[in-house]
Amino acid sequence: MTRRNARELIMQMLYEYTFHNKEDGMSLMREKIDKLRKEDDGSNKAILKFVEEEYCGILEHLDEIDELIEKSAANWSVSRIAKVDLGILRFAVYELKWQDDIPNKVVVNEALEIAKAYSTDKSPKFINGVLGNVIKLIEA
Repeated sequence: MTRRNARELIMQMLYEYTFHNKEDGMSLMREKIDKLRKEDDGSNKAILKFVEEEYCGILEHLDEIDELIEKSAANWSVSRIAKVDLGILRFAVYELKWQDDIPNKVVVNEALEIAKAYSTDKSPKFINGVLGNVIKLIEA
């Protein structure tokens, strides 16, 4: 499993999370991680740790992340953003703001590649614009 695969999994977990209440968020993660651990031959320990820490961090900072997204997406509320795009934006904003070891260019590129694979043709442009605005807000 690569970091991109991990981010895709996180996006999928965040997508699933949008259909549940907050209390179910951690149980969703535990189910996925437990399933992956059972299938793992021991080579993905670091990646599984990355998924777990990133997902927990996103849930911990979800209100701040959504606030940054709303400030950065002109005339869009979080509730209006497509669920897949919202999942991508949430993990990317988390990485931009709270993961200092990942360069901004890498975060944006990963988000755009995942959007190309999982969302509409217009999504990469929308996500790129929102993330560009998020970077400006964070650096201000």
